[in-house]
This record gives sequence, structure tokens and C-alpha cells, in this order.
Amino acid sequence: MVLALTVLFGVPAIFAALIPPRGDWFLKFARGWARSVLAVAGISVRVLHRERAERGRSVVVVANHESFCDILVLLATLPMQVRFLAKRSVFRVPVLGWSIAAAGFVPVDRGDRARGAATVEAALRRLEGGRSVVIFPEETRTGNGELLPFKRGAAHLAIKSGLPLLPIGIAGTFRILPRGTWEIRPGPVVVSVGNPIDVAGRSLRERDAVTGEARAEIAALRDEARDSLGSR
Repeated sequence: MVLALTVLFGVPAIFAALIPPRGDWFLKFARGWARSVLAVAGISVRVLHRERAERGRSVVVVANHESFCDILVLLATLPMQVRFLAKRSVFRVPVLGWSIAAAGFVPVDRGDRARGAATVEAALRRLEGGRSVVIFPEETRTGNGELLPFKRGAAHLAIKSGLPLLPIGIAGTFRILPRGTWEIRPGPVVVSVGNPIDVAGRSLRERDAVTGEARAEIAALRDEARDSLGSR
């Protein structure tokens, strides 16, 4: 069913992604796809502090990464025009990869410093015109449900663009689709949206400090989401 929904939404999304402004129409299909897959899989999503994610504000969204389901959850819940940074291998997936490439999502090569500057420049271009970029600073899914060390690319992008970081904590997706399996289990997910972290006036020399602030905030938000998940 997930494959059928991917084809159903993905094929027209490829063409929709080419309608100016690039990628904006694609998100209508992407959100429909994400919400449909979540509904069919029996996954409910609750958002805490939804008002902190402003529709028209351009930000660098940073979130913990427990599962591939995180992408579905954020597509379904974030109200702003977003573009994701995703591993280059995802762009090779038929239909899905073609559609996100057409929409202007940014490929990332982990560990390839030569392409790092090009990735930053591409992400900066995506932030123009009130758009936002979504980054998972852990760069990979957790293998045990715990928060991994953060890379400083998101802080670099925020400082260079002058835009705030919007921290988000996600709980529940690790149980639903843990790393190493493609079997989706039904269940609840909670997303906790934090207050934006202002980086205006800060220099690139402060990337480590900003990264630490973002990680601490996301850890607290994830704990809040977990507490809410446990009380349901």
C-alpha cells in the first residue's frame, strides 16, 4: 500500500515540482502522500506548541532522527514551505527520488568535504523567498533510540543565512519503524516544537556553541514529547 501511494502521489508530484515557484506545488502532493501513508499505517501524530512553527517565516528546522518516519511526520505537520536535506542515495530511489530532485531538495554526501560547500550554497538558495530547510543534525538514524552527536552543518547554515534555528523533538517513530527494518507498526507519535534560536550577529566561530544549544533544546523537547506519549 505504501508503494502504491508513493506512485500515486509521486508521479504527478514530479510534474508539479516543475511549476514555478519550484517545489511549492510539489509540497501539496508530498503532504498528501505523507498524511495518507500515516493514516493507512495507523500512525497518529500530535503536535505540541504548534503555534511556534509560523507558516510564513523562513527558518532552519532541526530535529532528532529516530526513523525514516520522521520525514513523513514533518511533511505532514510543518506548515511552512520546506525543503529537506537528504542523503544522495535517496535521490536514486525511483519515483520518490525523482520527485524530490525536481522539487529542489538538497542531496548530502556524508563525509565528502569537497561537496560540503556546494551543499551549503544550495541550501542557502532554498531559503530564499520565505522557504525553510529541514536538517537532521545527527545525519543518520539512531540505532538505539538515544540522541546521537550533532554535526554543525545546521548551525553553519543558520549563522550564514542569519535565520533562526527551529528545534523540534520527535518521539514514537523509533518504535514504529526502527533502523534495520521496513515493517511499519501502528502507534502514536508526538512532535514538540521549540522556540526559535536566534543566531543573528553570531559568527561562524560560534558554530559549536550554537550546535550545543540546539542539541540541548532538542533533547528537552524530545523528553517532553516522550512524556506526552507516555500519558496518552
